[in-house]
Amino acid sequence: MKQEQDAPTTAKVDPAEEICQALFATDEGAKKETARKAVGGMTQRPWQQLPSRLRSAIRSDVGRLADQRKTREQIVALGYSVEILGQALRDLGKSIA
Repeated sequence: MKQEQDAPTTAKVDPAEEICQALFATDEGAKKETARKAVGGMTQRPWQQLPSRLRSAIRSDVGRLADQRKTREQIVALGYSVEILGQALRDLGKSIA
């Protein structure tokens, strides 16, 4: 009698990709909040060293928040650092109060 063991298939999940997907999503939720806080903690890395897809996701999310007339303080309260927010706004060519 032969027994086969099915090893659970574990797909490697890229944490940066999960953050990107959460930031690209248009709905607000716990995943987006967690992603913003994760990005907010990345201030030790220069903006240019962040993966380009992650920078795009951040710009997308910050752009939506700016279009919703959120202030800098409100966006920082959502989890972004002042440095990341400032760079995303510069890339977008936007300024907010």
